[in-house]
Amino acid sequence: MIKNFIYLDEEKMYSLSSQLFEGVTEYILNESFSGKDESEEQKGPVGSGRILGDILRNSERKTEKKFLNDYSFNIFEKKLLEDERVTIVPNTATSEPFSEYKSFIKITSKATFNDINSINTTIKNFNTIGKALAHVTNFKEISAVREQLERAKQSTSDRNSKSKLQAQFKSLTNINKLATESGLQQDQQLLDDLALLLAYGFQDQLEVQMNNAGNIFSANLNRSFLREPEELVIRKYSRQTEVAFTLFGIVTQYQREKLEDPEEKEEHGSIKEALMNLVSHLSNLEATFTGRLSNEIIIDPIALYTEI
Repeated sequence: MIKNFIYLDEEKMYSLSSQLFEGVTEYILNESFSGKDESEEQKGPVGSGRILGDILRNSERKTEKKFLNDYSFNIFEKKLLEDERVTIVPNTATSEPFSEYKSFIKITSKATFNDINSINTTIKNFNTIGKALAHVTNFKEISAVREQLERAKQSTSDRNSKSKLQAQFKSLTNINKLATESGLQQDQQLLDDLALLLAYGFQDQLEVQMNNAGNIFSANLNRSFLREPEELVIRKYSRQTEVAFTLFGIVTQYQREKLEDPEEKEEHGSIKEALMNLVSHLSNLEATFTGRLSNEIIIDPIALYTEI
């Protein structure tokens, strides 16, 4: 299968590869600083370090580096799979939940992208967007009434008819009222408070989620490692994708117990003890936003791709 990479953390991949294929780091340093092929050393499995070293040594141009990074990942993933270091979660909703996970994990499933930046922008500008929608969707009726009013002014001197048309015109051109009647207006203070809570709890998080094997698999993506801007990715694949994605990464959370509420103390023996108590309370507050769900597996992502 050919991989179409959406996301690839090259730095993490090469850091792990240098340890997996012993000697890659030294090989790369020799190539980078001395430029002499005779200084190459191979300490790991035969051929492994040399292949990755050649890839990195020749990755000077941006375009070439992108392609060669993809090949490096294939070598990296293949080695981990051969060493049976990866938990593979198949693309099926009937799979039984896993009780234990290896250090690395590979999940294939349809995905959901949660872009907090985009959601927050929509919330902040909800009322403004609502008014614009109300105006655009009612523009035909507003124009028709305006034309009738102009014709009536020219063809009749009846004040009652003109007054009725004028009242109808004002009603249709009251964009705030139209937006409210269409459910496109909310209390602005509520929207501001909701935006504040999202910004505090999730910051500028770009999360990918997959529901599979009775669990939710979540990974926060570093936007700088996306192959394309997140807006373009979502335009192409939708927030809830129709095609299956494969997420490859490191399992970081899956069994932690829920944090216990800290004990209240009226007095503290020292400033340090008081600060530690404050940190404990803040940790519980943050857990209400970002705490792991009971069936959620948190993953440090290395790659996200589709197979074609």
